[in-house]
Amino acid sequence: MYKKLIILIAFMSIKGYSQFDRNLFSIEYTLAPMSNNGVTFSKTDVKLKIPTKLKKGILFNSLGFSYYQLDYFDININTKDLGKFYGINYGLAYIYPLSDKWKISTRGGISIISNLANSISSDDLLFRGGITAIKKGGTLNNPSKFIFGLGYTTFLGTPRILPIISYNKQLNEKFSYGIGFPNTFAKYKFNKQKSLKLGLWLNGFYANLSNPINATATKTSHKVTFRTVSLGLEYNYWMDDMWAIFIKGGYSFYNKYELLDNNAHNTTYDFGLGPTPFFSTGIKLNLKNKFKNKKKNDTQ
Repeated sequence: MYKKLIILIAFMSIKGYSQFDRNLFSIEYTLAPMSNNGVTFSKTDVKLKIPTKLKKGILFNSLGFSYYQLDYFDININTKDLGKFYGINYGLAYIYPLSDKWKISTRGGISIISNLANSISSDDLLFRGGITAIKKGGTLNNPSKFIFGLGYTTFLGTPRILPIISYNKQLNEKFSYGIGFPNTFAKYKFNKQKSLKLGLWLNGFYANLSNPINATATKTSHKVTFRTVSLGLEYNYWMDDMWAIFIKGGYSFYNKYELLDNNAHNTTYDFGLGPTPFFSTGIKLNLKNKFKNKKKNDTQ
């Protein structure tokens, strides 16, 4: 039933949605085993995006749920309320075409990001937003895309305004690449079903502690922040025109996990994490191949 509902949403919006990010639904599980500093990290992500074609542009409603679990070994503070964190996210984005080559994208959202050790309060809420310009280039067979703008995000662990910039290029039928912030990649497509991506990823996590924690005798912690820089490979296998499974693995060569004060300006405790390997796997619904096949049939 759920699969039929998601596919129905996809086909209702395929005409207007085809030019943009085509991931409508995804489930991903990530595991980073214990580093030399005694913390094991895992994360489960579920995301759903619903696009709506307007007279001018496309509107995206998105929902997401994240569950973080951390296990600690030989840590010299009380970690009772640091084992589980939850993220409930809603976002709204609008892409407006200025011309055949230029588009403007605006987005905003609100999240509940907390360990939920107590009742939900305003401190558990996190607002996000941003605006970017998108320029299409290249040819029909070898397109390119340049994106630049600003976003209020947690890429670096705490909420702040950051630049967003990337350049993506399809060199030929097999090879494409993207350079920018926060992600850089090179992708090779073996055939219609299989592809491999080498990526450099920057990720951040930020959450509220419903009950403050006494990290030391003189310092009280109200927030949690985590940021990582990872290098890895992602393998995608298409089961049909729309559904794909993926496996990602690599090495996080920079990890920073800290507790912060109420203003999130000062560190109250640093876990001193070292580098660690990571592994991810999941499934996603994507319209890319379906749209290509539809376009070919329309032109025959």
